Amino acid sequence: MTTKAKPFLSKNNPLKVELDNRENFSLRYLLPYYWFSWLIIFISFFLNYLPKPFRRLIGSVTGLLIMHSNTKRSRIVMTNLSLCFKSKTRDQLKKIHDEYFKNLGNTIIDMPSLWWRSNKSLQKNCMIINEHYINNELLKGKGVILLTPHCVSLDFGGRSISKYPIISIYKPFRNKLLNWFIGRSRSKNTDNVIVYPRENLSFKKIVQALKKPIVFYYIGDEDLGLKNSEFANFFDEKKSTLISISKIAALSKATVIPCINHYCPSKDKYITYVDKPLEKFPTEQTRDDALIINRAFEKLINRDLNQYMWSLRLFQTRPNGHKYPYVK
Repeated sequence: MTTKAKPFLSKNNPLKVELDNRENFSLRYLLPYYWFSWLIIFISFFLNYLPKPFRRLIGSVTGLLIMHSNTKRSRIVMTNLSLCFKSKTRDQLKKIHDEYFKNLGNTIIDMPSLWWRSNKSLQKNCMIINEHYINNELLKGKGVILLTPHCVSLDFGGRSISKYPIISIYKPFRNKLLNWFIGRSRSKNTDNVIVYPRENLSFKKIVQALKKPIVFYYIGDEDLGLKNSEFANFFDEKKSTLISISKIAALSKATVIPCINHYCPSKDKYITYVDKPLEKFPTEQTRDDALIINRAFEKLINRDLNQYMWSLRLFQTRPNGHKYPYVK
């Protein structure tokens, strides 16, 4: 019988949850089953301290290896791009496809820095643009829902905003050791955060918390089926769009602010771009809300198409009469 995943949290967290309730290390992680995972962790420590040019080189090679070895994932990327950008040529789509895997590989090699380095060290490699939008709402005593789409550097986005009191969500890894090791980096001792497993998040608890000046970092672009979703255009294709955030915003009176994180080569930093708060949101129509959400995502993703997480099955839930687009 598998035990339910627990939240990751810092001693100082917005909901005042005791540390005893967090995900903890288990002695079973020392069993032979986990030895290969320990090897990965061991290698990650040394990757973290390699000079940046070497990490970039290894990252680019890693991206190419993923692209050529994982043909299923590569086809998903091309399918998503062809559905979203129907006016682009195949060569244009292939260029985005290739750059996406390069960015994915580079971020994978940079990820160990989140696991091994202190928040103070990491903040030197992070930056927020337009953080006044967040500050203004918190100073009013309002909760803030930071609405973000998936990008290859999503975890760096979470780290960049770690100075705020934060509630967020994570999808547990099947490997319990890696789940604990990576998850603990999202709740460092200096943070004020609690990160709940997706299946163990209390809707009522979030609404109640957001009635205070707290940030809810919410990734809202996945296709999770028809429940709590509406179909709305996402670029050139209809997508099942989560509207849970509309209900949370309506009940909590929190302000919804779109944001995204990208790596900027010229500044050599992971930059979180914060857009203007959504106006007159939510509306009285959930379909209108879904369209507003997708338009906000499109604007953010267009800042760098190559860094969006195109390998997700964005269109697995289809409107009536539309075929399943991915190769089974």
